[in-house]
Amino acid sequence: MTWALCLNCGETKFGAICPCPACQVPSTGDMRLDIAFSDHHLSVETLKAFGAVVKSINRVCVERNLRFWSFIYFVSTHHPDILHVELPRKRRTRCEDIIERAKPPPVEVVPSPAARWFGEVGADEEST
Repeated sequence: MTWALCLNCGETKFGAICPCPACQVPSTGDMRLDIAFSDHHLSVETLKAFGAVVKSINRVCVERNLRFWSFIYFVSTHHPDILHVELPRKRRTRCEDIIERAKPPPVEVVPSPAARWFGEVGADEEST
């Protein structure tokens, strides 16, 4: 079973590259990014926690592209082990403002059973 995060609305959906049934938005078009936010790598609880981040950003920003980059910036600054981006200064400043106003909840990253099965988590990470 593949559960994934809709990076547009923050709902969880079945299938990383399928359109979201809640908002009808298709995948990002970047399969690696879509799969990174799926239960191939992250627990369903972690996906829901990241969904709460997306929803908090959506409450303070109406511009779809800026919402997307604000979420990516949040993940990059709080969980660089998942992904890291270097945004141009102007975009970074706008994303920082959105994140400050959104006050997203913290996210504890828990790997999915599949990630543990395939050895994506080191032995030291599993014991903590």
